[in-house]
Amino acid sequence: MKKLLTSRLRARVGSGLAALGVVLAMVVSPTPAHADAAGRGGDYVPIDSVTLLDTRNGTGGTTGVRGAKSVTTFNAVGIGGIPSSGVSALMVDVTAISPTANTFLSVYPDQTSRTTSELNAAVGETITNSSVVKPGANGKIAVYNLTGSLHIKVDVAGYYTTATGSVGSGFVPVNHTRVVDSRVGLGIATGTLPTSGTRTANLSGGGLVPSTAKAVMLDVVVTGSTGNGWVTVGSSATAKVGIDYVKATTSMGMAIKLSSDGSRNVQLEARGPAVHVAITVQGYWTSSPTTGAGLRPIPATRLYDSRLPTGAQAVPAGGSVDVAVGGTNGLPTRGIAAAVLNVHVVGPAAAGYLTVTPLDGTPNSASTADFPAGLNNTRSSLVVTKLGTEGKVRIKNVSGGTAHILVDLQGWFADPMPFLPVQSFSRSVARQGEPSDGSALGTIVYAHTDNTGQVRVVHQANPDDFGSVQHTPLFGAEAFTGQPALNVLGASKQMQISALHTTGTVWAGAQTVANAATWGTTGNYGGTMAAPPVAVTLANGSSVIFAVDADGRLWHYRQTGTGASWKSLGDVDLSGGLAALALDTGIQLVATTSTGTIKTAFYSTDGALTGWTDLGGNVTGVPAAFLIQGPRTAVVARAADGSLVMKKQELGGAWPTTWQTVGTFTAAGSPAAIVDPALGRIAVVARGPDNEVYRVYETEQGSGTWGEWLRLYENPSDPTAATAATDPTIAPIQNSGGPGFVVVYRNRNNTTIALDRRFAAPGGMAAAKVSPSAVSFTPHLIPTPPA
Repeated sequence: MKKLLTSRLRARVGSGLAALGVVLAMVVSPTPAHADAAGRGGDYVPIDSVTLLDTRNGTGGTTGVRGAKSVTTFNAVGIGGIPSSGVSALMVDVTAISPTANTFLSVYPDQTSRTTSELNAAVGETITNSSVVKPGANGKIAVYNLTGSLHIKVDVAGYYTTATGSVGSGFVPVNHTRVVDSRVGLGIATGTLPTSGTRTANLSGGGLVPSTAKAVMLDVVVTGSTGNGWVTVGSSATAKVGIDYVKATTSMGMAIKLSSDGSRNVQLEARGPAVHVAITVQGYWTSSPTTGAGLRPIPATRLYDSRLPTGAQAVPAGGSVDVAVGGTNGLPTRGIAAAVLNVHVVGPAAAGYLTVTPLDGTPNSASTADFPAGLNNTRSSLVVTKLGTEGKVRIKNVSGGTAHILVDLQGWFADPMPFLPVQSFSRSVARQGEPSDGSALGTIVYAHTDNTGQVRVVHQANPDDFGSVQHTPLFGAEAFTGQPALNVLGASKQMQISALHTTGTVWAGAQTVANAATWGTTGNYGGTMAAPPVAVTLANGSSVIFAVDADGRLWHYRQTGTGASWKSLGDVDLSGGLAALALDTGIQLVATTSTGTIKTAFYSTDGALTGWTDLGGNVTGVPAAFLIQGPRTAVVARAADGSLVMKKQELGGAWPTTWQTVGTFTAAGSPAAIVDPALGRIAVVARGPDNEVYRVYETEQGSGTWGEWLRLYENPSDPTAATAATDPTIAPIQNSGGPGFVVVYRNRNNTTIALDRRFAAPGGMAAAKVSPSAVSFTPHLIPTPPA
């Protein structure tokens, strides 16, 4: 499979000054991303800065210092140019004013649980940081103060829309590029900003920010200060944002509204000791909502904390950490234009700064989150950054000492991604649940995605009664594609279903209780996959979902503990044809590659993956993998010429060189296979060119020779009822007759046909042991829901 390649024009950075990561560069304006294709908004509307809360004068409804563990709420919509509805998030600047103890502030939607800190402040400091925060359902925002007492000020610089309309702008991220530095005369006159002085700075960066940009995302550094003060940055007297600074160096991420004259000039105004100012561009907002990426805000979530687990080591001088963003918290693994991160530095042993770079991208030398030395110091800075390979960023500690680093996710900007087409007549899946009381037989669940994209589940309460079933559509009006996956969760014994959404994300839901016909809350687990998921429960009871993306990279989602996320198992050019077998110590994975070979690898219980063994071949579709005595893995696949071929792992684990042909048969699709639990012989089923389903048995146990291919189901009264529209699947089941299996497929009417293996008289199983032709399959047309 040819890889999907994304070409992005990147601005190149030059050499830097060590103290602040100064960049002197010739830059090229990147091509804006396309507008959000989903119509879900996230367009940014910059406004003249408005104060929503100031406890010093009662703005926002609260007057006076706020004490330890206090929560201060204020209205955030319907005021100051912010509409009362249609607002998905606000870009706010939060200021902690003269706290009496080291503290942090958390900013979050009112009437929800607070999560992470947005701003850390030491005793006596006045310091600011930006934050992207959703208003609560009541239109309010809450601010929590940890310890001590202080005044709190919150300003808003703009808002994001809930739907794409005629207002707002999409976002275009750029490689972090220094465009202003008063120490070297970059974009501004050389020299410090004097007390109560102003100076004009140009943010264009040689074309990095186009003249049509409505707003720009900056990292602003104030350095060389001998005391406290503030600097405002703005395109007019009303469109400005302030950075409060303390002695030495302070930095802050901020969004600035630009002038409509296209100049990209801003005025810097200082109040306090003379200082130098350096400004880095992280991205800009375009001229309209039809270009650029839309914001997807999420509840602030911690992605990384070098202090955890307890006893963990701080990041060393010059050291770096790689932080996964894509695939976490329900995010996709592709199509993220940029992530909105809040980066904290805790207890640095020496002064310095951080750089934030897309993993495997062009290294950024421009600084962010500049910090002074001090084991009691903490600095926070909002950072908007592109993501690199597998949705990761690399954060480097550019200082002469150790420092702890914390990273919080506040949202992400969505690039459009093509929708996956709904696959017509995708394969069904079936699975029997585990008995919940130790005696009764588990119920059988059938599932498929129909030709409209609806995931449908059929519940068969009695394994012996195929006529009494209950149909349940899942996931509401969402559209899915391909074969779903079923697995039984650990101790709860609930059945879980996983399915591929047409956006490429993977959704999952589970029975309310084991063997129930009702299903509980479903969830979007994120990811951006090109092939349907495969789900397996490990011997320790934990569940793992596997899926393959458009690059042929395999991902796994371990549903254990908190913070479950998609993690890459490497790019091995898989085509999406994936099978998985649960073993006592892990999972045997078998997959088709883009070149038509079969590869296999072992995934251990702890999540480690062995190297891949290439079994060769020239195959198509999804291989059938099943266990034989040993336990060993056997694989049946459809060769490019339509024949079916098999390989069986040898005792000791080696694989034979050659593939064995499974009788004389031409298959029209992917096969299914099992070792018949009663006969001990391999049975293979496949759809033929006539769209009938056929089966074959080994002539003897382990013989490697095959009997006659026989039609699985003949219905002389209605031949169309037996005609298969999908490839068959096999599920082992246990009914009153003992262990067996059922073959499942659907016909052109989307009717599910289940055929359970029986031993027909005369002779029953005894006759079948002599001649597999004596095996019969009883067809059951699962009743469809009433029209």
